[in-house]
Amino acid sequence: MNEEIKDKLRQHAGKVLLGGTGALLALSVFTLGSSLLSDGPATTDTRADGNLSDAQTKLAMRHATLLAQLPGMNIERVNRDRTTGRSLVLSLTDSSASTRAVKEQQVLFDARYGFLDHESRVLAEFVPEWMTATGATRGAGTTYTLADLDIGVSRVQGLNYSYTGMARLDPVRVGPNQNSAAKTEFVVFTYSTSQNGTVMSLDAYRASSKTRDALAAAGEAQPFPKPTG
Repeated sequence: MNEEIKDKLRQHAGKVLLGGTGALLALSVFTLGSSLLSDGPATTDTRADGNLSDAQTKLAMRHATLLAQLPGMNIERVNRDRTTGRSLVLSLTDSSASTRAVKEQQVLFDARYGFLDHESRVLAEFVPEWMTATGATRGAGTTYTLADLDIGVSRVQGLNYSYTGMARLDPVRVGPNQNSAAKTEFVVFTYSTSQNGTVMSLDAYRASSKTRDALAAAGEAQPFPKPTG
C-alpha cells in the first residue's frame, strides 16, 4: 500500500508542486493586493510599504521556478494569456482619458466584457475610483503609457489558468482640468482564462498613494520585468 501511495505521489508531483507554489503565490498577491485597495490607516500602509519590493521580487522568483519545474505547463498558452491580461489592463486604465461619465464607462465595459456583471468589483469600485483619481470625472483626465508589466501564473485548476499581475503606468499627458501634475500609477489585477482563451473573471485594484510612492521608488532602483507579447 505504501508503495502504491508513493507511485501516485510521483505521478502527480507536478500537480502537488503547482498547488503548493500556487498557494504561496496567491498568498503573496493577497498580502500585496490588500494593501493596495485604497488609502487605509497609516500603520497599514507603512507596514506594507516596507515589504512591497520583497513581495514583488519573491513573486517573480516563484513564478520562474514554477515554470521551470513544470515542463508540462503550456507555455504558449501562458504567453497568449499574458497578452490578454495586457489588453485587459490597458482597456481599464484607458478610461482615465475618457470624456464619458463614470456610469457610461461602466455600461461600456459591462457590454464589452461578458464576464463582468452589475456585481463586479471592477465596475462598482475600480472604475469609479480610477476615473476620479486620474481626473476623468472632470472631463478628459490623464493619459498614461504602460511602462512596466509583470504577470505570473497563480493557479492552474483543470483546464483553467489564473493569473496575477501588476502594471506601472506613467503619465504622458495631464488633462486640462487637473490642478497638479499627475503621478505614476500602479494597478494590481487578477484574472482567469479557459483553455480556449476566454476570460472567465477579472478583478483590479489601484495602489494607494503611499503604496504608489513606495513602488515608484523601488522601481527606480530595480525596474519591473518588461512585458511579453
